Amino acid sequence: MTPPLDLEALVHRYATVTSSMDVDAYASLFAEDCVREDPIGSPANHGREEVRASWQSVVSGVKAITFTPSDIHVVANCAAYHFEVVTDLGEMAVTVNGIELFEFNESGEIQSMRAYWADTDLVIG
Repeated sequence: MTPPLDLEALVHRYATVTSSMDVDAYASLFAEDCVREDPIGSPANHGREEVRASWQSVVSGVKAITFTPSDIHVVANCAAYHFEVVTDLGEMAVTVNGIELFEFNESGEIQSMRAYWADTDLVIG
């Protein structure tokens, strides 16, 4: 019998990899047939290669990213949590606070990701 996944640890792993800005490591967190909506309402990424391309465009030109999850709630194969991400663009920083929902497959890969934030959640400083 396969031991249950530690979904809270997987959320923290996602935070660490996101903060590292390593495009290949980020893409490897997702299932080959995943769906990533970040944020809800923007075009979804379908599959690991679209996630990789999207993340590459996010981190290009960025000096540093600090991703911090909190208030993690786990039920079955899903996790919901609050996050704060601070993006250092060199001349300024952008902070976003929001909510993310993950559904994990049995291998611990992210099967679906939905991020809830809007332009009104951005703080530029």
